[in-house]
Amino acid sequence: MKKEKILLGFDVGGTKLGIGLGTESGKILGEYRMPNVNTKPEDVLPHIATEARRMVQANALQMSDVSAFGISAPFPADAKRGIMLEPPNNPLWRNVPILEYLTNALGIDGTFENDANCGALAEWFFGAGKGCQNFVYLTMSTGIGGGIISSGKLVRGGAALSAGEIGHICVQIDGRQCNCGLKGCYEAYSGGRAVALRMREELADKPESMIMQLAGNDPEKVDMIVLEKAVRANDPYAVALWDEIALRNAQAMGILINSLNPEKLILGTLAWAVGDLYTDPIKKYLPRFCWKEPMESCQIVSSALRRDISSYAGIAAALNYLNESAQN
Repeated sequence: MKKEKILLGFDVGGTKLGIGLGTESGKILGEYRMPNVNTKPEDVLPHIATEARRMVQANALQMSDVSAFGISAPFPADAKRGIMLEPPNNPLWRNVPILEYLTNALGIDGTFENDANCGALAEWFFGAGKGCQNFVYLTMSTGIGGGIISSGKLVRGGAALSAGEIGHICVQIDGRQCNCGLKGCYEAYSGGRAVALRMREELADKPESMIMQLAGNDPEKVDMIVLEKAVRANDPYAVALWDEIALRNAQAMGILINSLNPEKLILGTLAWAVGDLYTDPIKKYLPRFCWKEPMESCQIVSSALRRDISSYAGIAAALNYLNESAQN
């Protein structure tokens, strides 16, 4: 009987950092989470290496029993060398050679991938993308990112390895300012952070509005959760904004469907957290933005892994690394 591969995964986020230990079939053997706000890499990296070794030992394993590790991290980054360059939500992490550090600290091979690519790999191996050869995974939370599986392979792109930056396709010429520096990006209209900032701007002098009331007139509490509550209460401002977000989602997804002809679009956080209220308006508008044939052959589904995807992200990157290595 074939022995299952054991894999380690590291998920570096803007507010949290996670470690997962699991098998190639998707069984999670151990998990660890810690805050990652205003942290210094020189403090964090030794700590996560220690926690990873402890997790391996807690499963009566040695580090040599682990086939590989994977790092899921935000871009911009030097993916080939595994260096975190300027992650926007980790201001103290600049030019951090995380792959080299963990390779030396753990004594095993590893790989470094864009976090959205890792989300796609996780859904492919363990979630809603199992069995698919062509699909797109979209992160739908604070920002919007994407991972593309085409003809059974992860699409990384050219020299910059930046394929899948779907949140930054332009949906409006000279449109809203995006956090990335461009204007009119898809993320600037449908990303959670951008929508929250827009509501704070538009409702700053309207304390009587339902959204401000639901937020206790605290602008910092105006977010997608408050917006959803106001939509369900049929607040006119909230309903109109929600409709616009759905229209922009359909516009961007139509581009993907016509360009890539995927079997599935797998949608992250907002889609599974909100449900039909989020996805139904997108499906209503979608025929305006793509051809009937590729639209009808594409399923729009929510992530099967949901919030557990962070536990699988780095593990999936490690598994894909081993698979690609075996093919070369």
